[in-house]
Amino acid sequence: MLDRIRGVVRTVWSHSLSSVCALLPPTDAAEQTKGSWAGPIDSPAAVPAAYQEFFDRLLAGGRAFPYTVLTPSYQGFLHRATENLVCDLEDEICILHRHAGAFEAHRYPLEGISYVETRTFLLDSSIKIAGVTEQGVAASTSFKFNAVTDYLFTPILRRIRLASHGPGDAGLGSQSDKFDDWAGLNYKFMNFAKRSLLAGDRVVHAILQPEIRTRALMLLGKTLSRLASPTHMCILTDRELITVREEDRRSANDKYGGIWDYVPLGKITDLSLSQKDGDQFELSIHLPDVAPLKSLYGASAERELNELLDRFGELASNALLTPTPEIR
Repeated sequence: MLDRIRGVVRTVWSHSLSSVCALLPPTDAAEQTKGSWAGPIDSPAAVPAAYQEFFDRLLAGGRAFPYTVLTPSYQGFLHRATENLVCDLEDEICILHRHAGAFEAHRYPLEGISYVETRTFLLDSSIKIAGVTEQGVAASTSFKFNAVTDYLFTPILRRIRLASHGPGDAGLGSQSDKFDDWAGLNYKFMNFAKRSLLAGDRVVHAILQPEIRTRALMLLGKTLSRLASPTHMCILTDRELITVREEDRRSANDKYGGIWDYVPLGKITDLSLSQKDGDQFELSIHLPDVAPLKSLYGASAERELNELLDRFGELASNALLTPTPEIR
């Protein structure tokens, strides 16, 4: 009887494994990984046929070929991505999203972008642009790619981040050493903070918030807790409000990832603080046409949070008196 049960289990397992394998792409792991890499498109001849008409119209007046990156579609077992063509048109970012043999164009004028989000978890990366499209519609568009090729998007991210305030004071150099004191608190977030800055950024204020856990229940005399907020930080510069956080992780491995939000100061309509659950505070970044960006802080951060609000208020007041620099 036991042998019959074992035979049935082996048969069911064999059929299930065959069904799963049938869903996998017919390439080895290395080829599948390379298939997720983004790649540059540097000439009209290199543009995939599906987008030729768009580029024919774009270049008809003698316009130079724009900086363009292709994020390919790839069908992994647990990961799906759709092909996109991302173009830096200098005054706007255009994302051509492929679907059903055609494509849909999402065009975001630089002045209409409320924030840009970058997300990295191991080799999986994505970028989201949120704001108002060329048609005046509030929207957000995301695209995924392998983190090995994230350097291809550096010029595009830089274009967006510098759009509202220009290149700043290049002679200022990097102020990344301001985060050296964080090495003993959280070495990973010290490095996250350093890589978040652009040359010429002036760091005005920064807050590092360790993960927040709350008591969930008592079990066998032990207190079990739940994650209320992952480790995160907020950096106020003279150009942006930058927030960085870990994933709201479901497993220990999720803490290797990071999510960056870059918010131009000129897009923030209000920066507010509200008390939550008695001893916690919620910081809300209010933006036009998109939902507020919110983050949770412990009671010990109250003084630093109020200082952040004060410093932001000073920058906002000065911006009303300072002309916007010309973008180069």
